[in-house]
Amino acid sequence: MITDPQELRERADELEEIKDQIFDLIEQARDAVRGTPEESRAKSYWLAHIEMALTKESRYLGSSMVTMECTINDLREGAEQGPED
Repeated sequence: MITDPQELRERADELEEIKDQIFDLIEQARDAVRGTPEESRAKSYWLAHIEMALTKESRYLGSSMVTMECTINDLREGAEQGPED
């Protein structure tokens, strides 16, 4: 198990970058279905699921029990606490 604070910070930073990239891709996907017969279903289902898996601060009702943002925050918290003895 990785407990090195520097490694945990690096992993958290990497996940943060990935999360931002996914949000950019969600916007591209939303644009791709905008105005099509599938727009409503995409927004109600898979676009919502993806966004809710990333953060509890989504535009949709509901949330994931553990979001990507939770994982990032937990890694950063673990880095601040240092290795367990």
